[in-house]
Amino acid sequence: MGEGEPDSPPAAEKKGAEEEEDDFGYRLFPDRNKKPQSFLVRSLFTFHNKCQLMLRLTLETNPYARLLLEALKQSGCTVFNDRHFSCENCDGCVSGGFDAATSQIVLCQNNIRQQSHMNRVVTHELIHAFDHCRAHVDWFKNVKHLACSEV
Repeated sequence: MGEGEPDSPPAAEKKGAEEEEDDFGYRLFPDRNKKPQSFLVRSLFTFHNKCQLMLRLTLETNPYARLLLEALKQSGCTVFNDRHFSCENCDGCVSGGFDAATSQIVLCQNNIRQQSHMNRVVTHELIHAFDHCRAHVDWFKNVKHLACSEV
């Protein structure tokens, strides 16, 4: 290379950047593609049981969560707790997420330790679920859709 020409990154670095770009944030939720653990292992050896209990309390008592669940139902997207919520271990920087590919709300059992935090995360992710149901948001290709849902 001549003087003043910028070095181009090696092919391996380019490939890594492309894979990271196509990741859609799944690296923050490492349990998403793992084989589920048995109920006994989840309940006894993880935060799973506490997460499930806090989730149940949120869905039964939090007025915002109840309002959003009813709005989803009225829009034709009934939510089933066992199907649409998943307590999983996540990266330390996230508390939850909405997986549009499975229409599932992921709750980070290792990062949510207080009921008030669970209430906020469930409410926030139910808003994404509602937008996904009602507006058919294109999460991965239209940044305006994502921004609108975050506001």
